[in-house]
Amino acid sequence: MGNGRMYMRGLCITFNVLLLFDHRSTLHEMYILNVFGPITVLFSILGGYAAYRDKRILLILYVVFMTCEFIAIVIIAVPMVRVQPKMEEILDRRFHSVTPLHDTEPQVQRELNKLQASDQCCGLRGHSDWGCHIPLSCYCPPLPPDNSLDSLCETVNLGLQNTTLDCQHNNTHGQTTTSVSQERWVYSKPCGPILKRHMNFLIQIMIGFISTFATIMIAAIVMSLVLLGLQIRSTEPPLNDSLDRVKYQLSPLAVT
Repeated sequence: MGNGRMYMRGLCITFNVLLLFDHRSTLHEMYILNVFGPITVLFSILGGYAAYRDKRILLILYVVFMTCEFIAIVIIAVPMVRVQPKMEEILDRRFHSVTPLHDTEPQVQRELNKLQASDQCCGLRGHSDWGCHIPLSCYCPPLPPDNSLDSLCETVNLGLQNTTLDCQHNNTHGQTTTSVSQERWVYSKPCGPILKRHMNFLIQIMIGFISTFATIMIAAIVMSLVLLGLQIRSTEPPLNDSLDRVKYQLSPLAVT
């Protein structure tokens, strides 16, 4: 239960970070899919009413609307399937565009600090993404005597960074950082691969949801067409086969 809770927390933080990277061009398909929820509910009510009341016109409208919605969902799902293999390259470009991280928006920094603290990572590609303003969430806890955390951490000479990087400007976003000239232990694992893994998982969930939803829509359309065909057959007039019948007429008995 604890691992599942931490994983879901990582997914939520990842989703917020990715949304904050670009407010305009991030996951348009997910926003569009939110519109199909209420529309599908209305169409389902329409189809149920048409089947219950045996309304042929409403049933035809239901089939037409559901077919149009199915086509729209397929059009939206195809780019998501095509972009999944390129997601790592897209995220790398996005990560490069937001560095150095101490100059990004405060919301992005807050979400990254949460991710760094929960997953024991630092920066998108490493601690150098923060420049000389490494936040406290990147710092490793004090090393135990057995150095069991040695593989998770690395030393950073902040004094050397201050001389090699342009650190004269102050942090304008109110982040808690340090610029003391001394060595510090920071997490060596970058957060970028964690974001990529969570993003791929989110896309797989969306593709699975769309596939299931599309299958249900196809079944609903097929059943509606079958019901429509039965309605048409039930309203056809019966064939008049009186001409093909052989008529017999009783003749009166002859009186002898």
